[in-house]
Amino acid sequence: MSGTSAPKFIGKRITVVRSKEDIVVTISQQIERWQEALLVGWLLAWTFCGVVFIKYAIETTIMSDRVFFVIASSLWAYFFVKIIKVYMWRKGGREIIRISKGKLEIMNAYWKRALPETFLIGSIFKLGLIKRNPGNFLAFLDDSFWIIGGEKVGFSHSGTKIRVGKQLSDKDAELLIRVIESGMKEFGKA
Repeated sequence: MSGTSAPKFIGKRITVVRSKEDIVVTISQQIERWQEALLVGWLLAWTFCGVVFIKYAIETTIMSDRVFFVIASSLWAYFFVKIIKVYMWRKGGREIIRISKGKLEIMNAYWKRALPETFLIGSIFKLGLIKRNPGNFLAFLDDSFWIIGGEKVGFSHSGTKIRVGKQLSDKDAELLIRVIESGMKEFGKA
């Protein structure tokens, strides 16, 4: 594509590519090797627990034990899916923000698969940093590598609050806001 700039890195995990048609911001979700090793260890331990629960649910002849292990297996399966999703997100996930003529698109992409959410630039208000209490336990969990969450940048669109920039540092989130504001000024007219 002619007129496309080379990827410019801003912050630790953010790349920006500019062209005449659009600005594409990509936020990588990869984590450090030791964090990935912990995630794999957790996944393996959780898998082992599930095998034990399911085995006992099938083998037991006592009805109350069977009910317990079926319920435990159901809860295990719910969290197993969550862990798999986080692992896949950390291996191949990325947030993509595309600003083009009159619109802003946000995609949570797993490798090459993504469904865009489209927002009209003229309907976007209050773009800024999401403030959180650092002493809050839930804020701490949002910034943990074992979950998907912790968005740092937000805006209002037609009365709905939209969040993006999962687990960015405050400095990187501010850089992202500047890029989005610049893109919205450049491509703001439909």
